[in-house]
Amino acid sequence: MKFSTRTRYGLRAVLVLASRFGQGSLPVSQIAKNQGISVAYLEQILNSLKRKGLVKSVRGPQGGYALTKKPSEIPLDHLFGMLNGREPVEENSKTTSGHGADEVQIANEFFWMKFYSLIEKGLSEMTLKSLLDEARRHKKSKPGASHYPFNI
Repeated sequence: MKFSTRTRYGLRAVLVLASRFGQGSLPVSQIAKNQGISVAYLEQILNSLKRKGLVKSVRGPQGGYALTKKPSEIPLDHLFGMLNGREPVEENSKTTSGHGADEVQIANEFFWMKFYSLIEKGLSEMTLKSLLDEARRHKKSKPGASHYPFNI
């Protein structure tokens, strides 16, 4: 399964903001540089999230972006929906289980319905805070270990 670049970059930027929640705003140029994202593209993503009320922008010398909600109040399904303008995982809207479908077609459709349901449930249970907490636990318990706790 693949997520769009917009979703991947948006998640990274919002995780940066979540990791410093309550410490003021952060310039888009700093987020972009640290995450290896184009400033112009990241500005588009953050402006979109601003229009949807997830981030706010602050002007001036200490300006930048900050979250409008606590990281514990932002589930990933909500964030992905905002980034994509739709549900995070789209299932095929064309159903085959109607009149004349064979059991293989119906079983296939049931599989995909259950699969998407599990993904949506998992994303709705994860928050920005839970991801950061898990990353911090991993970092403390495994100094010098591989970059990720799992194979990507």
